[in-house]
Formats: sequence, structure tokens, C-alpha cells
Amino acid sequence: FSNRERTRDELKIGIAGFYDRSSKLWEDVWGEHMHHGYYVPENRTDHQQAQIDLIDQVLAWSDVDPAKPPKSVVDVGCGIGGSSRHIARKYNCVAQGITLSPYQAARGNELALEQGLKDSTTFRVADALDMPFEDNSFDLVWSLESGEHMPDKPTFIKELFRVAAPG
Repeated sequence: FSNRERTRDELKIGIAGFYDRSSKLWEDVWGEHMHHGYYVPENRTDHQQAQIDLIDQVLAWSDVDPAKPPKSVVDVGCGIGGSSRHIARKYNCVAQGITLSPYQAARGNELALEQGLKDSTTFRVADALDMPFEDNSFDLVWSLESGEHMPDKPTFIKELFRVAAPG
């Protein structure tokens, strides 16, 4: 171990390696959603339903209008794409997910194929701090429980705003 601060490239390699090695375990334990849940009512015991409920609650808190659903979504820090696939099904839209982990991107695409969503959801390796998308590309920019891992939060937020379409 070293006290030397790691470079951005070293961090990306480390993060990708960690998730490449651990994502199968996370999926076995948590299912396809690699995030916490919304436990209302308090006695809820179905963790996977709580995870879906959290996605739906965040969408509601964000004032996503079901009468005017998004057509294009980016999921930044998508894990194996559970949120992307849920949102694509919910709104009948196209979702793209990005992750630093080649394993996660491949697994997300496998699950999209298995769930009949290969035409509406795609996953790839990309850096959230330098996204490979044009400005104003997405109606909905989604990032759940990944921002805390970003080493440069101002750049992360600027990238989220950059790819978000006006309105």
C-alpha cells in the first residue's frame, strides 16, 4: 500500500477490476439491481421489490411525467443494468448504460437479451467523467448510488448536465 494518491487511470482500473471480480456475488445476493431498496411499508421483506420501488420512487420524486415519458435514457454507473431495463420497460424507451466494468457491461447485455430487451437497452464500458455521448443526448439522465464513487464530483455533475437534453 502507498500513501501516494492514485491517478484517474489507476482508479478506473481498480474500480473496473473490483466490479469485474465481485459483480457475480452482488447479483447472487441482491439480484439484478445493485442498489438499496425503498422499504415502505417498514415490514417489507422482499428486497428485490424494494429495489424496484426505490427506482419508481426516485422517478416520482424527480417529477418524471408518465404522460410524457422519456424516449432516451442514460444510466451512469449502471452495474448490470437492472435500473435501465426497468425504466425501458416502464416507459417503452431506449436506455443505454455505462460502467467501468467489462463484466458488468457484458452481463447487462446478456440479461437484456434474456429479457427480450436487446433492442431497447445496451450496455458498454465508458467513463462517467468523460462520457462518449453528444451534448443534449438524453431525456433522462439516471445515476443511482454511483456518484459517491466518482473521484471528481464537479466533473461528474458537469457530464450529467452536458448529456441531458434541455427540458
